[in-house]
Amino acid sequence: MTLFKKEIPKIGLALGGGGARGMAHIGVLKVLERENIPIGLIVGTSIGSVIGAMYAQLTDAFEVEKRVLNYLHGEVFKNLNVHLLFQKNTKEEKFLDRMVTFLKHQYILTKSFTRMGLMGRKILDDALEALIDDSDIRDTKIPFAVVTTDIWSGEDIVLREGPLRKAVAASSTIPGTFQPVEWNGYSLVDGGVIDMVPVWETFEMGAKIVIGVDVTRDLIRPKEFKNGLEIMFRADEITNYRLNKIHLRDANVVIRPEVGNAHWADFARAEEFIARGEKATEAKAEEIRNVIKSYGKSKFLKRLVKNYI
Repeated sequence: MTLFKKEIPKIGLALGGGGARGMAHIGVLKVLERENIPIGLIVGTSIGSVIGAMYAQLTDAFEVEKRVLNYLHGEVFKNLNVHLLFQKNTKEEKFLDRMVTFLKHQYILTKSFTRMGLMGRKILDDALEALIDDSDIRDTKIPFAVVTTDIWSGEDIVLREGPLRKAVAASSTIPGTFQPVEWNGYSLVDGGVIDMVPVWETFEMGAKIVIGVDVTRDLIRPKEFKNGLEIMFRADEITNYRLNKIHLRDANVVIRPEVGNAHWADFARAEEFIARGEKATEAKAEEIRNVIKSYGKSKFLKRLVKNYI
């Protein structure tokens, strides 16, 4: 039995980028299923494109969760040593540890200056092969689109057809970390460069109501700036934060799981982030129902006025 017996507007789900914090998207999907809130289409950016593609194919949030956790707990993922990409600073950090961190950062900078990507393409491709079934974007059970950025023109490129895995790879290509994906004359990288939560693109796909899921980091005031590079990063962080707020204004409902300032590579907390996604969506369930009901009333009034003019 469905929750809404009358005709309801097409509901679009805009799943944003945020690396490991995007595991919260799974929790969002679990609750939307449980509440019988029908999703008519999905648009994803970065990790949102990964989870969105899986759900658009499987239409089962628990199956998505199972497949993701199996991969994260498997030997292939463990051997990637993703946890080495971030480090928690402590006052007790020894001099030798600081030297190792410094040398690691110098190695990363050297690789970034001499190659188009820090990591090999195979790492990302292998992950997507384990998570997403090979198909065309048009073949998903729920209409789906992927947001990417053309690094040459600076335009957002929305992919609605073509190889699904390749499209998701393009949207998940962190600039400087992975080499851009070549696609019909474009050089595509992470969609989050332009749009962390693809609200506008979801409306353009035909959604009448858009639920945006925001898993971006909080803008926390730093204690200090140690050098000019940190100030540069901070300025970029502020720009992205403000731009994201502008995009989210147009969403009918915004779900923001409490994933705080977690690092994008902290996949060890996947189950925690999934649970936080569930909690945030449960708190928004009534608001979503009210938005759907209000849309129906608004549509009825428009028809009534039209008939008497």
